[in-house]
Amino acid sequence: MSAEIPEPLAHPEVLEAPTATFLTIRSRVSTRRLGTAFFIVGLSWVFANSMASSTLFAAKIAILDPTNKVGVLAVATALAGVVSTLALFFWGAISDLTRSRLGKRTPWIIFGAVSGAVGLVLIGVSNSVGGLLAAFLGYCLLYNALPAAVLAVFPDRIPREKRGTTSAIYGGAQVIGGAVAGIIASQFISNPNPLFFVASGVILVGGLLFVVLAPDFSSKDEPRQRLDLRGLAESFKFPADAPDFYWAFAGRFLLLLGLFMVQNFQLYILTDYIGLTNDEAGTILALGGFASLITIVIGIFVAGPLSDKIKRRKMPIFIASLLFGVAVFIPLLSPTGTAMIIFAAVSGLGLGAFLSVDTALMTEVLPSEESRGKDLGILNTANTVPAIIAPLITAGIVGIGLGYVPVFIGSLIVIIIGAFSIFMIKSVR
Repeated sequence: MSAEIPEPLAHPEVLEAPTATFLTIRSRVSTRRLGTAFFIVGLSWVFANSMASSTLFAAKIAILDPTNKVGVLAVATALAGVVSTLALFFWGAISDLTRSRLGKRTPWIIFGAVSGAVGLVLIGVSNSVGGLLAAFLGYCLLYNALPAAVLAVFPDRIPREKRGTTSAIYGGAQVIGGAVAGIIASQFISNPNPLFFVASGVILVGGLLFVVLAPDFSSKDEPRQRLDLRGLAESFKFPADAPDFYWAFAGRFLLLLGLFMVQNFQLYILTDYIGLTNDEAGTILALGGFASLITIVIGIFVAGPLSDKIKRRKMPIFIASLLFGVAVFIPLLSPTGTAMIIFAAVSGLGLGAFLSVDTALMTEVLPSEESRGKDLGILNTANTVPAIIAPLITAGIVGIGLGYVPVFIGSLIVIIIGAFSIFMIKSVR
């Protein structure tokens, strides 16, 4: 007796998308269960990646090379941004072309979780700057298969009218994962190595749980580009005649660039700009982390569902960008530890609102249903390219002796431009 059950009766979650822009959306599990899987994987990979690339990474560099720590961090972050940018684009395109019994995305989610876990262990055992950079760049190249594939599941399997809420779940999990990682990492600045092993286990378990909770249909019978040179070239080509796609990229790029110019240098701002000791800075980072957790939750549970309810994406993102600007302005006016705690709280509120809606917006400006993974990979580089540029800008400004005040001012200008870029999108309200 055949185990195959004819569609659509076998799967009540098989839904038609509301516009012709997207192919039939099919899911083997309910949207609620998918939301649970998104929460787990978003929390786990961002928690692990924050351990690898934020406070702990900066602390490890400071231990290995205290004299050149700012320059080393800037170079490492910039190189990692280049690698991650190329990796997101590559893995997204490869997942579009993948045909397997597990589906298009699942093999690369598993690959990213396993390779990311190995990379984090290698980062933890590195005892020289050269070894640390090599392990870090290898990690960035391989683990990015996971977020690239997970993001493509949104347009594959989530109905458009539910993407705001699901985006809130996924984006909120990411922000919570980053905040929790920051709180924990702040207590291990003097001895960061053990937490890299914890992060390794977290990313592995999170990626595998996603696959177990949200299995996909086989993609073996789906058509695809021919795997010759011309077909591969088509698969990696940037979209043409898609202005909203590029405005969405510009908005995300600029908003995150402005925020990263300040956020990624919080430890050094506290110690070198405000003048706190490492222990005092650790306390402020922990308090800021707790404050941002509270405001993140508020932003998540308000912005995402509200975006679905009012059927608008741009206004919530614009409000989030205003919160970014306010957050950056506070320590500019008052260079104190308290101001940095307020910065964390206000930027957390904005980031929760931003990430809870932004993913939904990105899935609604895709120019082609056949290259979702690749196109989302391009849009996702708007997360990583700012990570290349922001540390170079901040380190350059500080390195020539101007201090952190121009960093705050430049951040504000970039955020304002990014906010208005979102309103240039015409096809999404």
